[in-house]
Parts: sequence; C-alpha cells; structure tokens
Amino acid sequence: MTPESMMGTVCLDIAESTKTLFETMIMMDLKHGEASLVDDTQIKTDVIGMVSFTGKCHGVIALFCSQTFALKAASALLMTELNEFTSEVKDAIGEISNMIAGNVKTKLTAQYGDMHLSIPIVITGEGLSITAVNNHPIVAETTLSCFSKDPWLMTPFISNNEKFNIGLLLKESKK
Repeated sequence: MTPESMMGTVCLDIAESTKTLFETMIMMDLKHGEASLVDDTQIKTDVIGMVSFTGKCHGVIALFCSQTFALKAASALLMTELNEFTSEVKDAIGEISNMIAGNVKTKLTAQYGDMHLSIPIVITGEGLSITAVNNHPIVAETTLSCFSKDPWLMTPFISNNEKFNIGLLLKESKK
C-alpha cells in the first residue's frame, strides 16, 4: 500500500466524516479543500489532537489547528463561550479527534481490515521541546512541530475563516 494508492477513497472518507461531525455535533459549517500528500518533515501548528490505530494497518489520524480554532470548536461542542485555553478545550479537541478517528476507522475497516483505536492525545503549547529522530532536541518557538519520515495525507478544511487540517498516516502492519 502506498500513500498515493489511498488518496481517492480515503480522502473522501475523511472529508465526509469530518464534515458530517461538524455539521451535526458541533454545529459549524465546513468547506474542505483537495487533499494532498504533505512531505514536509515538520508540520507546524498550535494544537494537535491525535488518535493512533493498530490492526492489519497502523497509523495516526490527527487534527492540526490553531488555538483560535480550537477555542471556537470547543465552545461550539460544549455550547458555552470559552475564551481561555483550559483543560475543557483540550478535552473537547480530544473528543473531536476521537469522533473523527472513529468515523474514519469505520469506513477504513471495510477496505483495510479491523483496526483498534487508542485514546486521544492532545498536545498544545508554545516553546515546547520535542525529541525527534536520533535524540536531537528540537525547540519550537511559537508552534508545535509534528515529525514524520512518511508523508501525511492531509485534508484541509475551513470554517468561519479559520483553517485546520486532518492528517492521516496509514501503513500496512508487518506480519
């Protein structure tokens, strides 16, 4: 399985699952752009909500967004105005990431076999030190960086002039 071979149906699954979630549970209108493979070694963002999965295939589904978008999405999900980045916002981003991953998993299972999801992990902040390959510490001054040697299948979305991305790393598990 190559990233290019996944592009068609998986991109559509991610776009449909995310759009349905935001329109029915979060009550935010979304538009999505054309998905592409992002081969950057770093993806810079303020907030990452990610869920990993294992099975015949393994990988990560991640929500990459700004703190501004995270506040808007959390406020809409919780139906209360949130102005500070609190644990409630992190929990909401984790739940949104989990719901997206669950919906995508359901669609991917038919094509790639059973998968098991992890609990969601939310990473936020500025100036964090992240250890990457070969134990070289990396300090992100204003945004987080998410490293991968494999390209992310990235689907861009926009809602109320705020952009965010849903990324997917998917690989066949070795037997």
